[in-house]
Amino acid sequence: MNNYLYLRIEGRNINRFLLKCNKNNINILFIRHISYRSIIILINDKDYKKILKIRGLNKIKIINKKGPNKYKELINKYKVFIITFIIGIFILIILSNIIFKIEVISNNKDLSDLIIKELDNYDIKKYSFKKSYNKINIIKKNIKNKYKDKIEWIEITNDGTKVIVNIVERKIDNTNTDSNIYSIVAKRNGIIKKIKVDKGISMYEENTYVNKGDIIISSDIYLNEELKNRVSSEGKVYAETWYKVHVEYPLNYKETKYTNNKRKIPYIKIGNDYLELFNYKNYSRNSIISLKDNIFEIGLEEIKEELIINKKLSLEAAKKEAIDYAKKKIEDRLKDDERIISQKTLNFSNNGSKIIIDIFFSVYEEIGEKRIIEMGEAYDTKDIRDGVN
Repeated sequence: MNNYLYLRIEGRNINRFLLKCNKNNINILFIRHISYRSIIILINDKDYKKILKIRGLNKIKIINKKGPNKYKELINKYKVFIITFIIGIFILIILSNIIFKIEVISNNKDLSDLIIKELDNYDIKKYSFKKSYNKINIIKKNIKNKYKDKIEWIEITNDGTKVIVNIVERKIDNTNTDSNIYSIVAKRNGIIKKIKVDKGISMYEENTYVNKGDIIISSDIYLNEELKNRVSSEGKVYAETWYKVHVEYPLNYKETKYTNNKRKIPYIKIGNDYLELFNYKNYSRNSIISLKDNIFEIGLEEIKEELIINKKLSLEAAKKEAIDYAKKKIEDRLKDDERIISQKTLNFSNNGSKIIIDIFFSVYEEIGEKRIIEMGEAYDTKDIRDGVN
């Protein structure tokens, strides 16, 4: 990479000086006239000695530099500052990766002490280096398997120079302390597809339509139309229900996504230009700490890899993505034993920049939910049955 000099030339006969430059094969890359006695020129620094030989009575002054030599001079000028800062950053990075405190969050002190001793076996202790995300996952799994009779859930996270351990103790308690009486009612309108009764009396047959709030599994047990007992209903009710999803989806869009590839690194900046210590292409940059002079800046920053996604979709492709998006919205709210039965597009239009679509979904899902029956509250099951449409 070439080095260049900006020179101010002052004298009585500037034109004669320029003719001498041309005669001596000095390539002037840029020229700006300040006055009839003063100009600014840009030359290759290799031609500077030639300029000095032909300057005559003209005054010559270097006013700026361009190229690697400029940065070398600045680095030499600030080298003590740079070295001190880099050492400081290095020490900061080391200290930020050392554990200075371990905090266990649990109501059981004995269990907390046990886990702290166990963590020590994996070198998670004060003044040791923090473990990576993948290593922590392995440690969590090993501890949970080892103490599965004591631990329901464990989470280990690095928070600065502190390690936080959250523990949920496993408690085995088969005693039912809930004295409430429940019936199971419909939380949505639907057509019943499956009823599983563990306690109580089913009020509906399969393939029967129910409204929201209808009692499906009653707590009342009758014999010869006389209420004999009242139990807390238990069971599950699955039904076919319906959803309408409205989606507006762009035909052209730009999206930025960030990957898990991120790190903290030092940087050097001169003016508005970075000295590229790493390849920053496709990374976003965020300064964490910095020290700066008038033109010189050095610091620590976090970089995150970003993916720029530009999409230009046809109507059919946009329609497919919109339907997939709507389908995912439905699936995200469903449990493992629930599913989408069918789907149908109701309305479809576009205004040039986006499509507008309504999708109808038929869903197989659990609709039963418990409702407390107050003491003294009675139900006439015959009326309930007769009231179903």
